[in-house]
Amino acid sequence: MDQNIFAEYYPYLFLFIGIAFLAFSIFWESKNSKLKQTGMRVEGIVFEQGFETNSQWSFNAGDHDSLVKDKITIRFLTEKKEWITGPLNQDFRIFYKGQYRNGNKVTVYYNRNNPSDFYVNTKQSETTGRLIFGLVGVTFILAGLYQLFLN
Repeated sequence: MDQNIFAEYYPYLFLFIGIAFLAFSIFWESKNSKLKQTGMRVEGIVFEQGFETNSQWSFNAGDHDSLVKDKITIRFLTEKKEWITGPLNQDFRIFYKGQYRNGNKVTVYYNRNNPSDFYVNTKQSETTGRLIFGLVGVTFILAGLYQLFLN
């Protein structure tokens, strides 16, 4: 008896995952693009940096300075003179060492009705994140087609 009875479904699983990643990268409309078009533009600062408590890096008790800080807190003043301090939650975010420093000025776009809903104009392009998702999708599609037709 075959040890893996689901092996015949692997090509379809790979194709499904690949198509999902590819569709996500192409059709996902991020809140970032909406806020950049409709939100209020103000200047903010990088208030604080740290590590997410549920991050894959949180187990490392060693030298945190060599790791990428994945919790970025932004602070800005709204048009109603209200201070907003909150975590940076970007779609397709990719953090790298040195991207943000405490006190750096950033351009913030926020929702007038809900100022805690904001987007920061970063040094990275959303296209880079979309491209990575797309490439992962194409890789899964190719692996699924390979398994389907060549095995």
